[in-house]
Amino acid sequence: MQPQSSFFMMDNSVSDNKESIIDYMLSWTMRMSCVPEDGFNSDVRDYCRKILSIMVFGDIENIDKYYKSIQSVKTWRQWKRIDLCAEIEFIDQENKLSKHALLIENKAYSSLHNDQLNRYKKIFEEEYKGTPFENNLHYLYFTIKDREKIVSDGLLCDEANFRHFTMDEIMAYIWKTSEELMLTGNDIFDEFWIKNWG
Repeated sequence: MQPQSSFFMMDNSVSDNKESIIDYMLSWTMRMSCVPEDGFNSDVRDYCRKILSIMVFGDIENIDKYYKSIQSVKTWRQWKRIDLCAEIEFIDQENKLSKHALLIENKAYSSLHNDQLNRYKKIFEEEYKGTPFENNLHYLYFTIKDREKIVSDGLLCDEANFRHFTMDEIMAYIWKTSEELMLTGNDIFDEFWIKNWG
């Protein structure tokens, strides 16, 4: 399937608010990764788990390899000016609770500025100091821009120890070929992850 343009993103207003929508959709994707199997599209849940695994660990297989389940995902948008924060609780292979926190900075049109990543990272680390999350803090820069348009942002991410992925890169991890890219039947998931609105 070839990506299509998205009705979801474009209206007649002056601002398309892409970054706000990205915050919401990443939050929704993470929260959908742990929904119960009953009465939910398992393909969507499985895709969301893989996306969460990439976002937290930088690897599509880590959740399935090291954890029995995702116990819970809680998210906050625009907490202390940070685009998106998440707390994820996993049950590991030894049935122990493993708590992780994820900070996400997303960009749709602008670039990083004013030591943004290090400032947010410091706020995040101070918030989780002395908590069960402290040793499992993760940092992600996510963009809908093409890789060649974020070279300087990528260097800043490396300096601040942030993983950095474009939407196209995450999609390529999930769907290796365009033939694999099929609508799931979940309008929210399909509109954001399958259709081309970047």
